[in-house]
Amino acid sequence: MMAISTARVRKRTLRRIFRGRFGSEENPHIGSDEGRLVSPTALVCLVLLFGILGCARNPVSGRPEPVLTTEESEIAYGNQASRQVAKEIGLVENAELAAYIDSVGQRLASHSPRGNLRYHFQVVEMAEPNAFALPGGHVYVSRGLLSLINTESELAAILGHELGHVAARHSVQRQTASVPLMPLQIASALGAAAAAVVSPALGEMVANAGFMPTAFALAAYSREQERQADRLGQEFAAAAGFDPSAMATFMQTLAREEALSESGGTRTSFLSSHPSSPDRSQDASEFSRNLEMAADQPAPLGRAAFLREFDGILVGTGAGEGVAIGNRFLHPELGIALAFPEGWRIQNLRDAVNARSEDAQAQVTLEIVARGEDPMEAALAFGRELRLDNGPRALEIHGNPAARANLRFAEWGNARRLSLTWIAFDGLIYRFTGISSPQDFPPLLAVFEESADSFHGLLPGERAEVEETRLRLVTPLPGEALESLGERSGNRWSLERTALSNGIEATEPLDPDHPIKIAHPEPYLGPEERGSAKEPAPASDAASEPVDESGPGSRE
Repeated sequence: MMAISTARVRKRTLRRIFRGRFGSEENPHIGSDEGRLVSPTALVCLVLLFGILGCARNPVSGRPEPVLTTEESEIAYGNQASRQVAKEIGLVENAELAAYIDSVGQRLASHSPRGNLRYHFQVVEMAEPNAFALPGGHVYVSRGLLSLINTESELAAILGHELGHVAARHSVQRQTASVPLMPLQIASALGAAAAAVVSPALGEMVANAGFMPTAFALAAYSREQERQADRLGQEFAAAAGFDPSAMATFMQTLAREEALSESGGTRTSFLSSHPSSPDRSQDASEFSRNLEMAADQPAPLGRAAFLREFDGILVGTGAGEGVAIGNRFLHPELGIALAFPEGWRIQNLRDAVNARSEDAQAQVTLEIVARGEDPMEAALAFGRELRLDNGPRALEIHGNPAARANLRFAEWGNARRLSLTWIAFDGLIYRFTGISSPQDFPPLLAVFEESADSFHGLLPGERAEVEETRLRLVTPLPGEALESLGERSGNRWSLERTALSNGIEATEPLDPDHPIKIAHPEPYLGPEERGSAKEPAPASDAASEPVDESGPGSRE
């Protein structure tokens, strides 16, 4: 009887709610603001009281709103997602930099209305300029974004913006709107043939024998959510002693960066996940006029002192994950090298390296499949999962034991042939896979095997070729132009990119007290050799000149 009674009450209540939502001929006031006893949000929350969803008071607005998760679940989900971020994207291994970013973030977080959360501010190993937040208090900024920031107040603006998304529970609102809760949809970062050929995923691998899209995709916030996060970030920044107008300045920098990079194709950037608008920077500028920097807080670092915090960070793709030089792939950490077919496009993924033919009809992939010293054992285990054309045969490749076999595969009418080579090197088993259509396979087999047979241990001369680019600071000479400074210091950035990264115009006069950021090529150093990402540039290079860390309003 109780269940029947409850069902009747629920049905009657819902009928009244929907009648109120859409109005009626008998009572035109129902469904309009006039004569409405409760707000639409309250009506929704009334539905939630009957167990359909849940309702919570927004920490920022103070108004009730429908939600699909509790705060405890939000925190647990964020913690789980943060582990995926560390695994799939990676965190920058620089204790000093990590501590500094977290210190700025914690200053901001102390002014968030969600003071009960435990906040974490970290730098992700991402070359693209981006920042994002996970539910429950995990905030990330990419090292690519750090290279664009020029003042501590700009850093506070970006961190405060992401903190605003957390404070207003925007990710939970997106989930309620039928968008996945986690703003970071982390995909498998394995490329086409990576780690899939011995599993049921082979069909998917063959069907998608091409390049995977980016390793993750960021779901965009609404324009209203962006506006609210901007303003919250500005409020947090001002309360923590930073200049709230820096939000507008950095939005202009991001717009310049996006325009400069448009020709580079699709990539994951801050503005791709944080929709911009023509007046967003202007809105931030106007809003900042109503805010005052807290006088009882430490003053922001001067520009020179601030930039020293990022001196030495990696710019672009790190060499530690392997580099492509022409058609060769060199991996200094694994100590391996090989040559891909001439003219094929190389893509270095987190767990595999691919090369694709010019006509996109064939692809080769190198990946690590196991630990061990016996490639034949790995090949036989593969053969127990999928039937090989013939038993694997043993061979040697540059003195390393190897095994080789071919495979025919067809699913849903999609036929492919694979050339497989397993190679043992330094305690690991590598698998080299060549894949094409059956008709193209005979002439390509020699191409696949030639590339696999080029696999060898990295030679000292090859390791010496491996370079990576790091951010360095250069002191301008009196009367020196930006272009001349770049030539003198060996800057890898273009003139336009250098001006953008320093927040200046390419032709404006340089101030000798105003250090300039450049992208400086340096020999690759392993973790043991490097010790810290703040290794100084060679003493003979202008990039090693000291800079003045003082500035108006700066603190030591």
